[in-house]
Amino acid sequence: MKKIYLMISLFLLNIGLIAQDYSVGADLSYVNEMEDCGAVYYENGTAKDVYAIFNDHQARLVRLRLWHTPEGGYSGFSDVKKSISRAKASGMKVLLDFHYSDTWADPGKQTRPQAWSGITDLNVLADSVYNYTFQVLSDLKAENLLPDYVQIGNETNGNIMVEAGETLYPIDWPRNIQLFKAGIQAAKDTDSSIQTVIHIADPTVAAWWFTTAAANNFSNYDIIGLSYYPEYHDVDIEGVGQVVANLKSQFSKPVWIVETGYPWTLDNNGDAGNILGEASIWPGYSNPPTIKSQKNFLINLTYAVISNGGMGVIYWEPAWVTTTCTTQWGQGSHYENATFFDFSNELIAGIDYLSYDYSQAPSTTSEVSFYVDMTDVEIVDGVFVTGDFTGTAWQFMTMELIGNSIYKYSTTMQKGSEGAYIFTIKADWNMELYHEQVPLECAPMWGTHRKYIIEDDTETYAFYWSSCDNLPLSVNNTMAQNSFSVYPNPFRDQLNIRNFNHESNSIHVYSADGRLQGIYDDSTETIDGSSWSQGLYLIQLWNEFDTVIDSVKVFKSNN
Repeated sequence: MKKIYLMISLFLLNIGLIAQDYSVGADLSYVNEMEDCGAVYYENGTAKDVYAIFNDHQARLVRLRLWHTPEGGYSGFSDVKKSISRAKASGMKVLLDFHYSDTWADPGKQTRPQAWSGITDLNVLADSVYNYTFQVLSDLKAENLLPDYVQIGNETNGNIMVEAGETLYPIDWPRNIQLFKAGIQAAKDTDSSIQTVIHIADPTVAAWWFTTAAANNFSNYDIIGLSYYPEYHDVDIEGVGQVVANLKSQFSKPVWIVETGYPWTLDNNGDAGNILGEASIWPGYSNPPTIKSQKNFLINLTYAVISNGGMGVIYWEPAWVTTTCTTQWGQGSHYENATFFDFSNELIAGIDYLSYDYSQAPSTTSEVSFYVDMTDVEIVDGVFVTGDFTGTAWQFMTMELIGNSIYKYSTTMQKGSEGAYIFTIKADWNMELYHEQVPLECAPMWGTHRKYIIEDDTETYAFYWSSCDNLPLSVNNTMAQNSFSVYPNPFRDQLNIRNFNHESNSIHVYSADGRLQGIYDDSTETIDGSSWSQGLYLIQLWNEFDTVIDSVKVFKSNN
């Protein structure tokens, strides 16, 4: 009987995780401004409304910042009203983020609106907070644009709504709490269904902050909101999950990551310096970062939050692409390398974290296969692969002949691992006699060795001996076929095609984010890729029934 109860309990626990009402979404505060500056967003090469893009990819919510009287009008009331209307028309909920400032509010800056400058009486300042909050929300409610959630301040780690130049620390808790409560009361007086959020930056200080707030009689908010940026906050994903679990247990309130960000490249698309750089990259993720590592980071983070009882994760400004317009820091975007769009404004795979099935834990390992074609190569004592994946003292791993002079070795690796590898014809360290001579253009490790980067559930590295040419593999991956190859790899301007497959009908080229680059006749021998952006491309061989019969990955380098 005890076993039956245990099985039922485990089943219900799993059902609970599946059914949990979590909220994932995006902060799209910059979108109206970017579109006014000429930005157009694309999915699979077709221009598309950015709100539709996020809704179609299962964003449940849009977060929007509100400034009191901003210079230029963006993030002011009229701009925010337009954004809320777009979000609700697309079927998404709204989190409205009151900064209580005319510009950015964050852990280092909490300047009150100019309209409230000079107020010295705390009761008058609290009345200003109440009246402003109530008026904004009442006006939105009158137009059926009431937000579902309201943030009372943004990253309010220190003193809030101070005069310009005033210190944020030490925290004057009674003063802050009176102002927080004024905003919360205004939201509840407007509509009791509104859920209020208190938001601070850095999970590592959250327990201290909310414990101290509770000790000062502040607990009448609904949700704990946190910012988590690996570049600035010294805690890994597992640690964030533990913080979420502890906060929820201690305060009996939902916990929400309302801001996060992670780069997919360290490159710049223009002159504006990027907010997120190499310091964002945690161990276990590719460095330099890739589209896949951005996606994997977000899935792993969101799973850690949800599986520990959290509400979910909101991604900050995934549509802040570069335009000709200027911010207060310079021309262009300072976040272009961390958006969900490439430098051509084409949607990339980072957005897939929104639609991931969080009832299943993300895989942490990958099935990795190495192939090498030994045609016309004199084998001395077998065929081997060696590299970092075999341990600090490299071992020679015996490869199995699978046919057509092609050898294979398979193993399991941790996702996020990367390192060097090379094929040999003898378990011997005499590189000149027994190791392949890898061309410099595909030997990024010391100019002599190939490199692996493990990001997907399965990874394949298949080459001709001492060549940059990819080895084409059959669809069922049980026997290699000498039917189709593309070289050089990496390439700069021109791709050469070698196609001996008589069942082929056309050649399709896709960028790493799925955008179709072109379709070519199967007799094509060269493809001009000089105008393509740097990155990974998939070359597919299709038959007359529109079925993919072979594929090769190549890398376009601009260096």
